[in-house]
Amino acid sequence: MTKQIPRELVGVFAALPTPFGQNGSPAWEALDALVEFCLERGLKGICLGGATGEYPACGVEHRLEMFQRVAPRLRGRAQLICAIGSEQASHVRQLARAAADCEAIALLFPPPAFLPYAQEDLVDIVARVSADLPLPVLIYHIPQCTRDLGIANVLRLIATVPNIIGLKDSSGCKADLMDIRAAHAREPMVFMIGNDDLFLEGFEYGAVGSISGIAPACPELLLPLYEALRAGNKEQARTLQARLDDFIQHIQAFPTPWATKLALQARGLDMGTWAWPIGPKLCRKLRDFQDWFAGQIAEYEVAVPTRARA
Repeated sequence: MTKQIPRELVGVFAALPTPFGQNGSPAWEALDALVEFCLERGLKGICLGGATGEYPACGVEHRLEMFQRVAPRLRGRAQLICAIGSEQASHVRQLARAAADCEAIALLFPPPAFLPYAQEDLVDIVARVSADLPLPVLIYHIPQCTRDLGIANVLRLIATVPNIIGLKDSSGCKADLMDIRAAHAREPMVFMIGNDDLFLEGFEYGAVGSISGIAPACPELLLPLYEALRAGNKEQARTLQARLDDFIQHIQAFPTPWATKLALQARGLDMGTWAWPIGPKLCRKLRDFQDWFAGQIAEYEVAVPTRARA
């Protein structure tokens, strides 16, 4: 079975958060500014509508509009991956068609999240829906947010469904990396690391790229690390991973996109409102993080030149 693997599926992709307006719709002008921020700092890939984008909090019509709005800004500047997770197959197909119309290079497909499907039924769902989608599919392995396919089933789907070309692994499970590397050795597949704790180890086990929720806010933490790994400079990569780990240590108290939004706010970008109200304890943690991050910005700003200076 020959996989049609886009050669552009390499490098660091920014998993964009969604700025929300007061009515719960995406704040479109804030999203435009966020896309430009990412492009100016050298990111050559954008992923829309994943967990960092809080896709369950977005209506299908807003996600479709997001694809259509962002895609023209990326044309000739960066590659686009569209996440298509939903609790209804018809919505998945609708999002996939729109992604194809917007010239995305791949689809990111998480399993359903709400109903307690048996694992064998999940496998059948993902296989049957993926088979007729119009673009190559990366399975979004994020069992902490969706029903768990199990890594063995993910790898079996990649091996048996022609349209499934690989996975984004956001599980954070180190033990799975060995199985992924073994599967990669047997046949071509795309492995994108999705958990920034394992960025360095992911590449050591065969990852060709990353879809990162930290990259939109701090591309300066991810891009030098990727370049060091690509150049085979392991000592420098370990030093840079330690710097990334320090940031991760400061955001562990928050849900996935919140610290990314806070960091972006500290860098002068409008991230709109929160999807849910924030209690007093979490407010204190947010302020502590903002105080800490304010001292890091100057260092991050000079770490990587903007694309205009590159």
